[in-house]
Amino acid sequence: MSRNSSVPKLNQLSSDGLMGQLLAQQQTKLQILTPGQVLDGKVLEIRNKVLILDVGAKSEGLVVDREFESAASFINTLKPGDRVQVTVVVPETSSGQPLLSVGKAAEESGWKRLEQASRDKAEVEVRVENFSRGGLSVVFDGIYGFVPTSQIGSEIAKNPQAYTGKTIKVKVSEINKGEERAVFSEKAISEAGVIASQEEALKNIKEGEKFTGRVVGIVNFGVFVQILKDGIQLDGLVHLSEISWGKTPDPTKTLAEGQEVEVVVIGPTSPSRGESTGRLALSIKRTQEDPWGKQVEKFTLDQQVVKGMITKMSDAGAFIEVAPGVEGLLRFNKIPDGASLKEGAPVDVFIEEIDRKNKKIALGMVLKAKPVGYK
Repeated sequence: MSRNSSVPKLNQLSSDGLMGQLLAQQQTKLQILTPGQVLDGKVLEIRNKVLILDVGAKSEGLVVDREFESAASFINTLKPGDRVQVTVVVPETSSGQPLLSVGKAAEESGWKRLEQASRDKAEVEVRVENFSRGGLSVVFDGIYGFVPTSQIGSEIAKNPQAYTGKTIKVKVSEINKGEERAVFSEKAISEAGVIASQEEALKNIKEGEKFTGRVVGIVNFGVFVQILKDGIQLDGLVHLSEISWGKTPDPTKTLAEGQEVEVVVIGPTSPSRGESTGRLALSIKRTQEDPWGKQVEKFTLDQQVVKGMITKMSDAGAFIEVAPGVEGLLRFNKIPDGASLKEGAPVDVFIEEIDRKNKKIALGMVLKAKPVGYK
């Protein structure tokens, strides 16, 4: 064996050394990814609900499945060569590719698009996440919003659960980026003609008009009543305080859905959150005579003992119903120490003062013995 046979050739050394340097340089450029890491990605391709990006890793990153669907409308605005901020969801799958999310970039872009759509009164597409009694939970470019039941058109309302995972067209009813609140109306698109007719009918209604309506909903703060104006169905709210001249603690005990009631228009209401049109403010009690005047004529000052019922305890004192539709106030400085008063309890009082102009009655409490310091 010759002496030179054990010595590597010069060309071989140069080649091996160069290859090692190239590999070392390449490895220093490749990023080691971690979950939650935020990167700058370059769009390579969009195909078959897959967004492919170069993020400087050994393999291209992918935005797929739910991450793609939740940001689909944003992704559709991208093109090869665009740069976008991404978040690492899975650093490396079994196939060696990282899974990514463009949710943050989509959300920022989404708020801008929703604000513009709100100004333009333009429609947008949202994907339905799920349905609850209150309405549809939806997502637009990573922004979660809501379509209230009152703003779901009749067709979807037949089977709202069937729309889970599907996209629907809506209009923006309310948007507040600071509070991360987005409310939409599907009805504003599917029943645009009906809404336009309702808005026109609302313009022609005057305060004081009386209608025969039908109770279509009962809630803890009042009842919803549907009326007809020029053949157009309109919804109105009879607030709890407008049901009866007396106290109505539970409207379900005095009214029922489907029941016909006489109502009078007392004014318009502003659109509730998520609603495109306002409701009418209605009253049932104002279709009847106010009993206050006739009832107070029966009272005499400082002499007559009246059996009342406590309807409300407040910072001012106890409000006591002394006749149907007539309340008086027993102030705290008129309540002796040790007296136990609670809502719904009977109490004996006498009339101290009647303010007919402002419909106010001052009460005193009937005592067996006047306590020291009683005024």
